[in-house]
Amino acid sequence: MESSQNQQRNATIITFCLFVAPIVYHFWKGQISKKQNSVAATKITGIIRPPFPQVIRDMLKKCRLAYLSTVDSENESSHLSLMRFTYTVDDEDGEVVILTTNKKTKKFSMLTKQKGVALLVHDFGDDGNGFYSITMNGECSIIEGDKAEKYRAEHLKHNPDYPQFIVGSDIAVLCIVITSASICNIDDTVEKWSSARGFQNQDSNLS
Repeated sequence: MESSQNQQRNATIITFCLFVAPIVYHFWKGQISKKQNSVAATKITGIIRPPFPQVIRDMLKKCRLAYLSTVDSENESSHLSLMRFTYTVDDEDGEVVILTTNKKTKKFSMLTKQKGVALLVHDFGDDGNGFYSITMNGECSIIEGDKAEKYRAEHLKHNPDYPQFIVGSDIAVLCIVITSASICNIDDTVEKWSSARGFQNQDSNLS
């Protein structure tokens, strides 16, 4: 009886090894492949991006004012605006810069036609103290719906004294995804950074 049970157990093991195990293996391999492909596709679409260098992150946390440059492609000119901004980290969008603007402005009209922008922040004041000037390039999107209201609330919390520029049905919410930056310090030493290649050192006076 015991011998018969051992034979049945051995037969079960052999059957599993010959038929079930290969199926499980190929299923597992397929799932891993799908996951890898999904991650690769996500990286290509830009959803997964390297984190900002600490110097950029510190400046965006420290400052509230920035110069926003947009392009008027129809008239072949540019437009510069002084803007209040908020740096935030979103579960879906990652590290982004939030701004708001009236929908009747020239810059809003430009941003409905093209997304490329430049953003300049610095910590130099009248007292002469300061260390960095950073010019960032990226893509600006006009956000709507629940995500817009979430960003609007964060922006207002960061700039509580300026609701007139943030709150209202005629105020659009903008989200900038930074793709590259030029970082110039007080000694006029410039470093270039991009989300694709990371840091690239530059010589002085080449900003």
